[in-house]
Amino acid sequence: MVKESKKVSKKISDYLDIGFLQMLQDNCSKAMGLAFVTVDYRGCPITHYSGFTPYCKLGRKHESFFEMCKQCDAHGGLQAAITGQPYIYQCHAGLVDFALPLICDGIYMGSLMGGQIRLRKDEKEELELILPVKTDWRKDKALDEAYHETQTVSYEKIKSAVTLLHDLILLMMQNSGQVDQALERAGIEPMEWKPCPNTEFSFQKRELTSIKQQGKLRYFFFVMNVISRLAFQEKAAKTEAVAYDFADIMRYVTESDHEISTLGEELSYAGALLRIQKAWVGDALRYNISVPKEYWGANCPYMVLEPLVGLAVQGCEAGEVREIEILAEENQGDVVIQVVSDNEKISIEEMAAQLGGLPQEEGFSLYDSDRNLKRIFGKRYGLSVGPREDGRAGTMVCFRLPQEKKG
Repeated sequence: MVKESKKVSKKISDYLDIGFLQMLQDNCSKAMGLAFVTVDYRGCPITHYSGFTPYCKLGRKHESFFEMCKQCDAHGGLQAAITGQPYIYQCHAGLVDFALPLICDGIYMGSLMGGQIRLRKDEKEELELILPVKTDWRKDKALDEAYHETQTVSYEKIKSAVTLLHDLILLMMQNSGQVDQALERAGIEPMEWKPCPNTEFSFQKRELTSIKQQGKLRYFFFVMNVISRLAFQEKAAKTEAVAYDFADIMRYVTESDHEISTLGEELSYAGALLRIQKAWVGDALRYNISVPKEYWGANCPYMVLEPLVGLAVQGCEAGEVREIEILAEENQGDVVIQVVSDNEKISIEEMAAQLGGLPQEEGFSLYDSDRNLKRIFGKRYGLSVGPREDGRAGTMVCFRLPQEKKG
């Protein structure tokens, strides 16, 4: 039973840093192949959309279709709030969705909404229909094709993903609340997790340090270890590899308590992201990381590569073939990193506009990477975007790093 609070109304951001939640949501989407968005108790999104399918993006452009989407989301979140348990259901468009209630200290904060997948045809699980399934949209050829390209999974896999995420996020929220209560008992005002003016990323390093100290992710890594062991026993090699890569991604995301990493750490993170993406899309993604080990020790801003890699592979989930190469060379005492892609979906002009600080739909942006490079190393170390040097279609994004001098 959800109870009313006699204190000041609490929000999800009082328990979880939204930037960290966004990162967790984005990475879970890439690893699990599910769409996510977190909403507050009023149903308003507090994160950007992660991994929304082409089918849902296309359908929501139609007013009547989108209106029914909102009704399904509202009902799913409400049902989860009433029961206090994850709620899995079928939406009006024939997809499986779910709502994970975020409740702490008996107070309903909001929900993590996700899904946008289809059950396998041999599944007999009967899910509640929030609204009658409409089929008028099938007259739209593009929508019908996009629907049939939506992934199909077993109900057990959906249930496992829902249980894992729900337990993980609630564990993190509860531990954060315990920290605040301890501070209050000691007569100390709990810290407010506001953006730090000297930090360009939206999450707080203090929150990440607290996560390590409180052991909030021990449960997560325990579960990932169980998944990898089960995959090994079942000879599911791809699932086992993805589990290890995803655990490495989360370890890097949550255990970094500084704004400077090394180029090697960034390349390892990018490699894990690309391996997970390739496990999902297969031959639609081809990539090569060719950076000599002698450069791996160079200092590098944290998360500088994520938006570059993200833009380079954009579209491969829809079946479009993408090739990406990450290279490095010496130039005037610096290491020059090149991210080369054949992606023609985004133009050089659009990428240049992102460097100007235009708002992005989700995750880190080129603007973040560019500004942090300049802030840490100087103006000459920002991003540059342009055409590929080999004359082929696509783009090349470059940035410099001061080369580590060996004594």
